Amino acid sequence: MIEQILEKFNIEGELIDLKKKNSGIINKTYVATFKQKDGSEKKYLIQKINTKVFTEPYKLMKNIEGVTTYLKKQMIKVGDTTHRVLEVVKTKDGKSLCYITNDSDTREYYRIYEYIDDSISYDQSVNKDIVFNTGKAFGNFQKLLRGYPMNKLEETIKDFHNTPERYKKLMDDIKFDSEGRVIEVAKEIVFILMREDVCSLIMDDLKEGEIPLRVTHNDTKVNNVMMNKDTGDFLAVIDLDTVMPGSMLFDYGDGIRSTASTVSEDEKNLKKVSIDLDLFKAYTNGYLSEMAPYLKYEEVSLMAESIRIITLELAIRFLNDYINGDTYFKIDYDTHNLDRARNQIALVKDIEKKLDYMNNYILQSYEKYRKSNEIKKRILI
Repeated sequence: MIEQILEKFNIEGELIDLKKKNSGIINKTYVATFKQKDGSEKKYLIQKINTKVFTEPYKLMKNIEGVTTYLKKQMIKVGDTTHRVLEVVKTKDGKSLCYITNDSDTREYYRIYEYIDDSISYDQSVNKDIVFNTGKAFGNFQKLLRGYPMNKLEETIKDFHNTPERYKKLMDDIKFDSEGRVIEVAKEIVFILMREDVCSLIMDDLKEGEIPLRVTHNDTKVNNVMMNKDTGDFLAVIDLDTVMPGSMLFDYGDGIRSTASTVSEDEKNLKKVSIDLDLFKAYTNGYLSEMAPYLKYEEVSLMAESIRIITLELAIRFLNDYINGDTYFKIDYDTHNLDRARNQIALVKDIEKKLDYMNNYILQSYEKYRKSNEIKKRILI
């Protein structure tokens, strides 16, 4: 099957290896190695797009091609020869996607990227340098895209980080209770109900124009940054499926939630779940080292709160998926999404204990990097 897909794309050489990657919980991914005429090898990343999640794959690829083209131009403009951008491989007829019709008469969509050589990624890391460079990568990503025209971005998943809408959907689905699972999760529902007012803080400020719309990645995990094997610096931001208009608070909050948590989202021992403050500091410093000069104070004042909001949002999403019969996230066992929801609820509890400390640290870091950038500008002038 994958061999047939590969034949549709503009790839030279002989296929000598094909492996399935097990990372990621949305799309199916494969790595293909081709032998070139000169004897060298070149790798490609093949992905089958999950059309239950991304219902309009051409809009998805329009976003990705637009953003990657703009990023390349900006990197040339600032003389950045150190970092990389995802390269979309076109089909033989010049498209960014191909599709096949399966036995169920349903279209399956595939895309290919050039594999980023000399790179390494981490599913999780307790190394402060890696976490710093993760924050720096996403800060740099937003910095370079701050002039990107919003009207060129499609909303690939409606209301993706619209936390009050996620909350409302959960409440509606609780009433419907299609799988008869609501009775199992009464404690989790009560916890979320008690935080209804928290859910709308970011979206209210966006609607009122208190904080600006920006190009956001919306999935700022450490494994969505390829690191340079030799230098340890970030090399490229990947997995651009959820690039959409949004708030920088979506990216920062999710970045801390995912990189500074002491355990994975699947950990069942809730006593182990917490935010590592050293990793929180590392990510915050990495992010603000790039973005501090470009942020509004209203954004900065909500950064600590965004960690709680986005973590609560993911708890809502995992719980909602469990209640609905596990239709969105891939699961390995029946209560996988329920365990994930409980894990994120435990993380919210720990964040709430540390909220004041994190807010104070963010303000200090922001002032430090903002002043540092002002000094650099004066020196250049």
